[in-house]
Amino acid sequence: MRLLPPVSLSLLAPLIVGIGLLAGCQRTAVVDKSPVLATVNGERITERDYQDYVRARDLQEPALPTNAQGRKVVLNELINRVILAQAAVRAGLQRVPAVHVALKEDRENILARAMLKHFLATHRITRQALEALYRQDVLKAPHEEYEARHILVATRAKALSILRDLHQGARFSVLARRYSLDGPSAAKGGALGWFNASDVLPSFYRALNGLRVGEVSPVPIKTRFGWHIIQLQGKRPYTPPPFAAVKNRLYRTLEQQNVDDMMAAMRRKAAIHIKALAP
Repeated sequence: MRLLPPVSLSLLAPLIVGIGLLAGCQRTAVVDKSPVLATVNGERITERDYQDYVRARDLQEPALPTNAQGRKVVLNELINRVILAQAAVRAGLQRVPAVHVALKEDRENILARAMLKHFLATHRITRQALEALYRQDVLKAPHEEYEARHILVATRAKALSILRDLHQGARFSVLARRYSLDGPSAAKGGALGWFNASDVLPSFYRALNGLRVGEVSPVPIKTRFGWHIIQLQGKRPYTPPPFAAVKNRLYRTLEQQNVDDMMAAMRRKAAIHIKALAP
């Protein structure tokens, strides 16, 4: 688990969920002028529909050959889909609660994806901004790197319970595999490998920097991901990498920050009313 914000394309993931095969073929607002391959009761199936469908299909099914026979199979699948969709509308199935919710979710996912892509396309990251972040986060970072492991849980109470187990002699690796929400590191007994200060969130680094090798954090550490129990396993000198080696990572970090700022600004302007959530 890298304790930086998620990378740029994954910033779509929390918003874009549950789209599946059908949503992969939704038309965008751009007028489709590609050739018409077939019509079904007057509804067009275009080359663009075909290509969108193939891309989505290939993510879930073995790819078909691109010859005439393969194209015929895909086109027949598209025709069948349109026939079924038209029949569903005639039967009023779009008003069935489960179907209505799924259609609403797909619509919101597609629009959210479009908004994020539009934002990223119109807010380009400059080289000057990348170099400034390099100077700030890489060159000025402490010239040490650390090896550590952690256990990530959702609540402070659970973290305190794990600390008590550790103090009573439980093995860190066993508790990490059992309880940690960070799947990749949990499978390795909580191991994060070697990293430097610029790779982790400030609160995580501050806690780590106050530990001696072999020591476990005396209190749980809070980050945006949850509550951490940290054990420092090693330290060694660190030479900052050249700009070219970290340029892509810096780009993703700035891109994510821009999206976070955009979302914060939009939330401030939105009329949001949250009712009490069930515990």
